[in-house]
Amino acid sequence: MIRNTIRRLKNLLLKALNQGTTPRMLAITCSLGAVLAVFPVYGGTTLLCFLAAFLFRLNIVVIQAVNYALTPVQLLLIIPFMQSGVFIFNLKRIPLEYNEIFLRSKEDMYALLSELSGVIAGGIAVWVAFATPAFFLLFYIFHLLFVKASGPHAGNLTE
Repeated sequence: MIRNTIRRLKNLLLKALNQGTTPRMLAITCSLGAVLAVFPVYGGTTLLCFLAAFLFRLNIVVIQAVNYALTPVQLLLIIPFMQSGVFIFNLKRIPLEYNEIFLRSKEDMYALLSELSGVIAGGIAVWVAFATPAFFLLFYIFHLLFVKASGPHAGNLTE
């Protein structure tokens, strides 16, 4: 399944390059999509990616494809972002285990969200600190890859 997702994403990116998207714009789109995809509030990334694509005139299909491909990574990073926020901002420690949060969300979602609001804000603050350097690092990597893929020997990369 992972190989199929990677293959489909690769084909989508190569198609965007072949249709005239510059390597720079595609690198910006993928970098921003990747950074927004790990935003530590589940369900908010689709809207964030849509708004970013609209505001910066990026390819909506590509940014959302990157976003959806990284959903498992987002799920893995939500708790570490929150725990880092608790540690950095010296917030009240709340047990942040997936099973407990899931069970409590079924009981009373509003109470859970109000209890976790400070932790969520701390997690978002940590994500903001992570997002800027991650964007520039990813942009550099993606730009190099897309320049290479759009070169005269680009046909070799589609195998």
